[in-house]
Amino acid sequence: MSTLSVLKREARHTGVVALYLFISFGFFTVLGKLVLATYQIEYYPLLPTVIATLALAKVVVLLDITPVAMRLETRHPLWVATFYKTLFYCVVSAPILILERIWHFHEEAGSWGGAIHLTWEHADHHRILAKVLIVGFVFGCYHLYHGIDHRLGKGQLGHMIFSRAG
Repeated sequence: MSTLSVLKREARHTGVVALYLFISFGFFTVLGKLVLATYQIEYYPLLPTVIATLALAKVVVLLDITPVAMRLETRHPLWVATFYKTLFYCVVSAPILILERIWHFHEEAGSWGGAIHLTWEHADHHRILAKVLIVGFVFGCYHLYHGIDHRLGKGQLGHMIFSRAG
């Protein structure tokens, strides 16, 4: 297999995962924006959503090929594999979300040390819990879909969802 074909396959797989994550996180972002709008609070979440989506998409693609993820999928019932893979992906993704928040404060602080300090200072426990729950829910749905698709035969679940009965 040539390097170009491997890159194309990985780009396609990463793109599909990124699209799923962007739609999922976009839904929750719009929901949050609508809730804040009722209190007349302006919020422009598109750039952080795109950055988090792209970063987490590559994390998901890389974690999907780790021995831990493969072992969980092949040795456990679907619900157990989904639960543990979701926990595993959330733990690994937490630093990515923290780095995204540090990056957000970097421009304001002017230095990385100042950005880390501002991130710690502005830590909102409710917001952190909301992000953990949202990311966990999105990863759980991803793993459930992926697990069912793997057990039915790769591509069969997508075909069943997007084709007409009959």
